[in-house]
Amino acid sequence: MLKNTLSFIRSSYSSTAFSVKEKLKAKAWQLHEYGDTSNLRLDYSRLPVIRKPNEVLVQVEAASVNPIDLYMLGGYGQTLFQIPRNFELEFPLILGRDFAGTVISTGHGVSKIKVGDPVYGFVPLHKPGSFAEVVLSDACHLQSRPKHLSPVQGASLVYSSMTAWSALFLFGNLLLKQKEGIRVLILGASGGVGTAAVQLLKSQNCVVYCTCAKDAVDLVYSLGSDCVFSYTDPDYEKNVELETRYNIILDCAKIGYDKIPATWQYDTYITLNSPLLTNTDKQGLLAGLAVSARDFVKSNFDSCQKGSQVKWGFFVPSADGFKFVHDLISKEKIQPVIQKTFNFEQLPDAIKAVSEGHLRGKIAVDFNK
Repeated sequence: MLKNTLSFIRSSYSSTAFSVKEKLKAKAWQLHEYGDTSNLRLDYSRLPVIRKPNEVLVQVEAASVNPIDLYMLGGYGQTLFQIPRNFELEFPLILGRDFAGTVISTGHGVSKIKVGDPVYGFVPLHKPGSFAEVVLSDACHLQSRPKHLSPVQGASLVYSSMTAWSALFLFGNLLLKQKEGIRVLILGASGGVGTAAVQLLKSQNCVVYCTCAKDAVDLVYSLGSDCVFSYTDPDYEKNVELETRYNIILDCAKIGYDKIPATWQYDTYITLNSPLLTNTDKQGLLAGLAVSARDFVKSNFDSCQKGSQVKWGFFVPSADGFKFVHDLISKEKIQPVIQKTFNFEQLPDAIKAVSEGHLRGKIAVDFNK
């Protein structure tokens, strides 16, 4: 039924089709209250409607599950995310940050993307997500899916690669630095962001050191890492220390600045687990921002005593960043690493797999499986 409907939309791109489209529905995994996977409901929802000239409607063929989906399921970010939503009703909430699919309609301001084009892209955190048969996206958040990638492979790369780019190039200032020879230590390099970060850095001729579990060492080496430390090695901390000073430590493992051994030398420590959203959720907007500012200043005051600084990194929905990442993906400089693929009806199981941790790459969702 849905495929017939979408075919009708593709072939009837007109004001009449637009009015019909508003009445149509597609399946989506919806959340009506925060909790866990038992709160997810697969139900029909009204198709998103193009209201701005730069918007694009995409039939989703694949998505991936990111840790942020698990956190948002439990209410993470509910305070701050309401600001860009203009404090509109947050439920029903559709999770999912990245996707691959086929364009079924475009706004009148979109020229580079056509109906029928295979694309991949992302959805900003405050907008309805991609765990749905149809998703609405800004054209600048889409790129043509490279021909060598399947929809599942394409979807698995977007959010993790963009998170790595945001953390390293924006918060780590690699946009402004000579990148060749930069020494980067990635903590927890075998997960989605970690595997993307290794490849992203090696594409820029950086020297990449990584930590991971013993059974993931070969995988992380295969991505181009120069040196990999197993954190189960009795001499782990000493081995990391002996490589002298790192320009950047990227923490993908939620270790925390205060848990980094004092003997490790580095210029910049970047965490992907800042307390900002947790603080505002627990204490309200103003109090949470104040506490976060205090925490940030304190951590930097402590770190500056040894000539270092602390940065809070997170995903930034940058069109320029995605263009940069897309070019690397197209040249096969960044390749997918997928641990397991679930079908659309198994989405709760896919989220549970992410919650169990110790991932080797990404958990993907195939809508056609």
